[in-house]
Parts: sequence; structure tokens; C-alpha cells
Amino acid sequence: MDSLMESFLCCCTSCKPRYKRLVDAIYPRSLTDGLVNANMQKLTFYSISHPEKLNRIGQYLVLRLSRDLYRTRFIQVKIAVDAMDQLLKSCHGSPSLNQFTESYLKMVQKLLETNEPKMEKLATDLFVGFSSIEEDIPSYHRQYDFFISKFTSMCHASTGEQAKSRRYDGLRGLRGVIWKSVTDDLQANIWEKQHMDKIVPSILFNFQDEPEDFDENVDQSSSMLYHSYPFDNGPNEDPHALALQCLRELMGKASFGSLRSVLEPVMKHCDLHKKWEPPAIFAINTFKAILYSIQTQNSYFVIQELINHLDNMSNFEASTRIGIATVLSSIVSIAGTSIGPLLLGIFNSLLKRLRASVEFQQSKQCPSISDEKTFQDTLINAMGDFANALPDYQKVEIMMFTIGNIPMISEDEKHLKTSDAFLQKVLVKTLLKVATKYKTFYLATIFTDSFLKPLLLLMLAPNSEVRLISQKIFHTLLDRHDNLQKLEHLPYVSDVIDDLRLSVEKCSRQDQLFMRRHINNITSVLYRSVCIASENEDLIEHLDATLCSMSLLCVEVGHDETLIELFRLAFALQLLALGEEYDFSYKKRLEIHNLVAKYLNLSCQLLAIPALVRHVEQVIINRSQSNFKRLNILKPVQLSDPLLNTKKDVGKAPIASMESEDDFTPRIPELDDKLLFNREIFEKGLDNSKKDIEPLKKEFEAVFPTSVSENVLSKNEANKKSRDRKSLVIFTADGNDDVDDIGNPPDTTGLGEENTFSIDSSSIDWSPPESHLVSRRSTLFGAKLALPLTIETLRTIVHTPIDPNEEERKDREMSLEIVTKYRERPLDEITAELAKELEDHDLSKTIQRLTKKNNEWNKLQ
Repeated sequence: MDSLMESFLCCCTSCKPRYKRLVDAIYPRSLTDGLVNANMQKLTFYSISHPEKLNRIGQYLVLRLSRDLYRTRFIQVKIAVDAMDQLLKSCHGSPSLNQFTESYLKMVQKLLETNEPKMEKLATDLFVGFSSIEEDIPSYHRQYDFFISKFTSMCHASTGEQAKSRRYDGLRGLRGVIWKSVTDDLQANIWEKQHMDKIVPSILFNFQDEPEDFDENVDQSSSMLYHSYPFDNGPNEDPHALALQCLRELMGKASFGSLRSVLEPVMKHCDLHKKWEPPAIFAINTFKAILYSIQTQNSYFVIQELINHLDNMSNFEASTRIGIATVLSSIVSIAGTSIGPLLLGIFNSLLKRLRASVEFQQSKQCPSISDEKTFQDTLINAMGDFANALPDYQKVEIMMFTIGNIPMISEDEKHLKTSDAFLQKVLVKTLLKVATKYKTFYLATIFTDSFLKPLLLLMLAPNSEVRLISQKIFHTLLDRHDNLQKLEHLPYVSDVIDDLRLSVEKCSRQDQLFMRRHINNITSVLYRSVCIASENEDLIEHLDATLCSMSLLCVEVGHDETLIELFRLAFALQLLALGEEYDFSYKKRLEIHNLVAKYLNLSCQLLAIPALVRHVEQVIINRSQSNFKRLNILKPVQLSDPLLNTKKDVGKAPIASMESEDDFTPRIPELDDKLLFNREIFEKGLDNSKKDIEPLKKEFEAVFPTSVSENVLSKNEANKKSRDRKSLVIFTADGNDDVDDIGNPPDTTGLGEENTFSIDSSSIDWSPPESHLVSRRSTLFGAKLALPLTIETLRTIVHTPIDPNEEERKDREMSLEIVTKYRERPLDEITAELAKELEDHDLSKTIQRLTKKNNEWNKLQ
């Protein structure tokens, strides 16, 4: 009834209420003029003096605006908007402000519903002004759903001349919604999924709209960190810059419980629009902006969410996973030490993802092995960057955790566990990446028993690449004075001090105690690593790695005990290159000699003992003047040596690789004493320098009591030794049953002596020789059997030394005998002899003979 009465009274101006007359007075008589400022001041004063009328003033302004919009009187609309804005700013402390803001927001809604760019801009200006006002009294029924929907739709404008301006206004409106919502505890529903699914993609849509002067090669981190607030209605309307600011404000105002509701739409947007594809510039910039915006202690949550998303994308293309791993690698440095609380959990997630990738690559379902390897390398780099952001004590934990997850594989398991072998290689690369980020101070801090022992085992792994990477890990952690680059591929240096300029410091007491405890294991592993080094194109690299390890030990922990042990190792390697225990190639033996020469040259010059320096220089000069070109380390090696081009026939007996019995070429170079380093000269020189030389006099023994290393070495020994010690002889052809023979067991070192049999030469067609001894054994197939051997006899046989020269002579004699037999004797004679041997040991013939004798005996009776 009151509204009808008011509408009736409005027909007459004098009958209108005072607030309406004041509102009407702000409109000019001419449509071309603007707001009447004098009358606007009167309206403002009246609103402040009569706050109960403020709501009605707002409603009347909305009524006038609706009528002007319908009649397209945009000048009048602008006057209403200006009046409403001035009233809000002047009366923001009024007790009836809540009722007025409802009319205010209704006016904004009316303007937005026109879909006219100019009206939308006016509405945006109004809403931004409203969002900056702090309200003392909360509103319990206000909703922003319409404004969120409208502003997000404006953010996606792509057609028309004013599309960029509309998107800019839409972002300003969303920014106002964020400001108003996060400051009002009653508007927590803005973090709900239905709203975030609209707001976040709208912001990212404009953030990916890069400006014309955008350069992908320029790091945007500094601009994100110190980005200034764009001026509203500024001359440059840049949606990209404003979108970045909106994203940062949204993340900055989000609580810990609301982070997931924002991150999920971000990752979903990257999935749908393929923003993970390498090089993933957009995704990297987005997550950098997020991490720069949130509180530092919450950074780990973003990292964990990204790793979880990577787990969910495990079945997607490798390029997508590569992009996510690239983003991880780029942002972990920003997180800093905040990821400490969940350190092992996050790193364990990365290791699980790496293991899953390795297993997927080994399966038949992997579409692209190269892409999968790229993903693994990217993930490894991410782990390295992840570790780099941690303090040193946590880097140690990471390395301990990583090496604990590396599978240890013996030589026998190499072909049975192919996936574990590949995983071992990948995890060793990961450990190397982490090790490069760590700076060692005390060796005992990083080389604990739980870390050093697996690392030494990995240096003896069946895979040559794993062995090489493991040595690089050892180098990286051992190098504390940046000497690695100078020693990594150490050549012959005439003046070590001036040319290399190594950084050498006195060994600390802690490091001395550490080396006293572990030097024997380390030198044993280095010795064995030389033994099992593959004789292929990687031979030089493996020997250089061993040389680098020895050189770093000499430089970093060069106290007397360590140096003496390294000298023992050097002379043991020299004997290894001269000995016949391993069937090394000619090239490998000479390269081992060069390794020893380079190390002794370095260590003796660092020790500055004149006698040793002169001796080493003289030996190197003698080698350069010898016929062994490979031993000349004073100049680059000329590969014209015919012996260096001789390829070894693996798996063949000497007789099989000979065209005649006279052309067998020895693989062991017979070096003159003047070409070898003299241990006695070293002992004398060290003794004159007041060094303890007693350990140097002891024979070097490579002892490393671990199952994996023993398996690896024994397997390589079986493959490389020219001949092994034969098993114990228990059957002989002669009838010597003298008890004294137990104390003097028969020679077991021969390979082809007649009438000698060993356990490992048994077969289904073989029978033991006859024995006349009374025994509980069956005598059906023979009459002679040697006495059983005692434990002492077995021990004596096992420890009987082998004469390599005698073995070589016997082998040649046997080879000549076989060649002569088959070349000179008639074929019929050889055939008859073989047939007779088969008949003597044929089981069926023996049974027939016994049956015949039994029948004859029955006839006689």
C-alpha cells in the first residue's frame, strides 16, 4: 500500500519524499551535462544525517538506472553509477550500510546483464570499489555466485574488438571477488569446488595469453617475486600481468586447508590444454608463481600434490610425465628447506615413480623406450635439484636412503634379474646426481659403514657402467678442494706442482682415523676393479677412474699410512700386469703399467723425495725409448703397434687359435728390469724420509669379505684365468698303494698327463680305473683304486704353489703331441685306438664279459 501511495505521489514533484527530490536534483537538465556536484553534496549530507534513508536512496537510484538502461540513456546511467559510488565511499561507516550494499550490488548486476562492454566496465569499476570497502557488520545472506559466473565468462571473451578489454575487466572483477570473499569469514564457500573450477581456469586462460614481448628464454622468477600491482584503468590493459597478480593473490589468501581446492583446477587445466608438454614453460611459470605466493612452510604440500599427480598420470604418454618432472625440477629450489618435515616421504615417492618407470620400460607395453629414458633422466635431475635445496645433513640422509634402495646383484643373478640390473644403473645415476650437490667436510660423516660398504660393492658390480658411475660417486664425495677436474683423466705431468696446481691441505686427525680403518677395503676394491675392467673401448675410462681414485686419496688424505698402502697397491698392479694369473690382453697389461707410472709420478712429486722422483722419471724415460710404444706416456700413443691390434679369441683354447704349432704369441710382455719400478728403491727412499716401510714389505692381498664382491671376482676369475687349479686327484691308473703317497700327493697341476682324472672331468661314459685294493667300493668296473685322501693331504694340495712357466711348457708339449698325432699317424690307426678305448670303458661290453665268464664257470662245475 505504501509503495502504491509513493508511486501515486511521485506524479507531483512537490509530493515526493525529500530523498527522492535530492536524487532527482543530481541529474542535469541537459542530457549532455554530467553530474550536478552541488546537489550531489546535498544528497551526501542528507544520507549521512539520515542513515535510515540510505537504503531507500539506493533503491531509488537502482530504479532510475533500470529505466535509463531500458531507454538506452547511457549518460544518465553514468550519473547514477557515479552517485552510487560517491555515496558508498562517503557512508561506508553508516549503520545501514548492509541494506545499501544490496542495492549497490543490484545496480552492478543490472549493468552486467546488459552484455554491453561499456556497461560491463562501469559495473566492474563499481564492484572493485565495493570490494575495497571494509564492512564492520557482516552480511549473512549475501552471495557472489552471479558475479563469479559473469566475471569468469568475461575472462574468456575472444571475439570482437574489445575482447582484450573485456577479459581485463573480467579479471578485475574476479580480483574484487577474491578480495571481498577472503576477508569475510562468512564467504568461505568461495573455496568450494564449483567456484574454483570457474575462477582458476579463467585466471590461467589469461595467464597463458603471453604478451608480444614475452621471451621463453628469460627467467620470469624475478618478475613474479617483485611483480607490482597493475593500476586499475591504466593505460596498458595487460590481461597476462593481471592474471599473474590474481593468481598470486588467490594463493596468498588461501589457507592450508584450501590449497588443494586451488591446485586441483590448476593441474586439471594443464592436463586438458596439454601444458605439460616439454618444455612446459607455462606450467613452470604457474607453479613458480604459486610457490612465491604461499607461505614457505606450506611449499612442501605443493610438491607432494605434484608428485601425487605424477603418480596418477603414470599411464599417460611419456611426454606428459616428462613435463611434470621438469616442473618438479624447476620449483624444488624455491621450496627451500620447507620440505624438510616430509623429506624421506617425498623422496621415497620419487624413487617409487622411478622404479615404476624402469619396470614399465622393461615390459613389452612401453611404446617408446627413448621417451621413457628421457623421463627417467628428468626425474633424476629433479631429485638432484630436490637434494640441492636441502641442508647438508639432509643430503646425507637422502644418499643413505637412495643407496639403501639400490639392489645388489651378483654375476650369477645378472641375467635372471634384468629389471633389477637396470634399476640398479638408474638409481646409481640418481645417487651421483645427489652426490654432486653435497660438499664433504669430514669423510666419516658421509662414508659411514652403511654407505661405504654398498658403494664399494657397487664398484665391483657386474655391469661395467654401474662400476664406472660408482667410482665417480666416490670421486665426487672424496674431492673437497675441487681437484677432481684436474685428476679425472690424469696424463703424465713433468711438473705436478706448477702444472696442475692442486689444492692440498694437511690431513685431519679424524680423516686419518677413518683411513686407517677403511684403506685396506678401498685398495682391495680398486685392485679388483682393475682385474674385472672390460677389455673393450671403455678400458681406458675404467683405468682412468681407478687412477683418479688413487690420486684423490693421495691428495685429500695423504698421510703416511695411506700413502704406503697406495704404494703397495701400485706395486701389486705392476705384478698383476706381469703375472699369468689372469688372461689379460696385451693392451690391458700395458695400460695397467701406464696407470702405475702416472700415479707414482704424481705421488712421488707431491712427496718431494728426490730419490723416488729420479727413479720414476728414469723408468718413464726408459719406457719411451723401448720398443713398447704403448708404454710411452711422454707423447700420444701411436696405434701402429701390430700387437695392439691383435684381438683375443675369447673362449678358445690356444690350439684352436693357432694356424701352426709355432705361431703362438705370448700375451705377457717380457719387460726388462729397467722398465719396471723397483720396490727396493722405494723402500730405501721412504726409509730415508723417516717413513714406516714395514707395511710396504708385506705382500698385497685383495681381501674384501662380502658375498657379492666374491661372486663377482670368482666369476671373472673363471672367465679370465688361462688355466685354473684342477680339482683333487682321487683316481690313478697305477697300482701304487704305498701309504707314504698320502703325505706326498700326486701332481695335480698338470692339464693333460695320461691316466690322471679329476672330479670335474667325469661324464656318463667314464668309469674309474681298475683297482686291486680291498675296498667296500664296487670292483665290477676296475681293479685299482687309490687310497682316500686325508684332510691334511687335501690342505697340502690346495696350498701347493703353481709354477706358471712349467704349466706353459706342459701345455705347449701337449699341444704339439696332439698336432703330431693327428698329422703323422694314419687315420685307421687313430680310429682303432679310439674304438679300443671306448670298448674298454663301455658298460655293455663289461656286462657281456662278466656274463660270459659266469657261463663258463657254470659249465666247469
